[in-house]
Amino acid sequence: MAYASRPYASVDDLREIQAAITAAWLTPRRPLIPQTIGDVAWWLAGGGPDADWPARIRIWTDGSRTVGWGWISLPNVLDWFVAPDLDETDERALRREMIRWATERVAALATEGEGPAPVLEVWAADGWPEAGMVSAMGFTPTDEALSQFFQSLERDLPEPEVAPEYAVRTMGGPAEIPARVEVHRSAFAPSKLTVEKYDILVGLPGYRYDLDCVAVAPDGAFAAFTMCWLDPEAEVGYFEPVGTHQDHRRLGLGKAVNAFGLRRLREEGAREALVYGEASNAASQALYRSVGFREIAVHRRYRAGVGTG
Repeated sequence: MAYASRPYASVDDLREIQAAITAAWLTPRRPLIPQTIGDVAWWLAGGGPDADWPARIRIWTDGSRTVGWGWISLPNVLDWFVAPDLDETDERALRREMIRWATERVAALATEGEGPAPVLEVWAADGWPEAGMVSAMGFTPTDEALSQFFQSLERDLPEPEVAPEYAVRTMGGPAEIPARVEVHRSAFAPSKLTVEKYDILVGLPGYRYDLDCVAVAPDGAFAAFTMCWLDPEAEVGYFEPVGTHQDHRRLGLGKAVNAFGLRRLREEGAREALVYGEASNAASQALYRSVGFREIAVHRRYRAGVGTG
């Protein structure tokens, strides 16, 4: 089947992308869905106000709905989505079209001097159809891999136990954005997050202050965080990002704020929760397992050279 496509234009297109993700979570393929509505909002905010998203995001439709999209993150990594109800032939054809588009874009960016070597990288999960497809197209796996963790919230959830004089709660509103950015920048140093980007984030569909969970130190500073995203229609929650300030590690705050986030998601209607962790990061793997998550998939980055003509 031939699909129409267009470049990203506005936040209305973000809503279309999120709607396609929600619809995927309502299919029998659940929970083997690679994204949530929180992923794409977080990515969009991370680009800042000057990101050229029309050049880096493309949306495919069948005339009535979004059936797929490709998203090139800096400098050359393709995240992609295809509706899980497409038949195998249509899915493979659409993914090939996405790779052709991404290849052209990465080559153009390399020619313009915006990227390093002309190489395209793409995500594919072990055992999922796209992994075999990209391998057949000459892509080879890299060492970059993410574990996709999942759990039911219809069970006894762990208590958010915090060290003495610490507390867990949700964000109080815009006045706390600078403190929220500060703890993120410490957790992921060096980080590109800024107050300006966070201001973009809180205005995007899906973000909620009352799901942006923080651990607060005795002096009132933020010590750890778990940003939760709720897809109310799909009844699934997502953690992205999660971290602890460098000055407050080894106090169990990461586990506490994750446990608190799980409870907040369940209170707001989620029945399942999802998080990604670096497969090579033993600390994050142990953290997520400690609050009940189990690994359901491993997503790898594959790489292939791109000719610039």
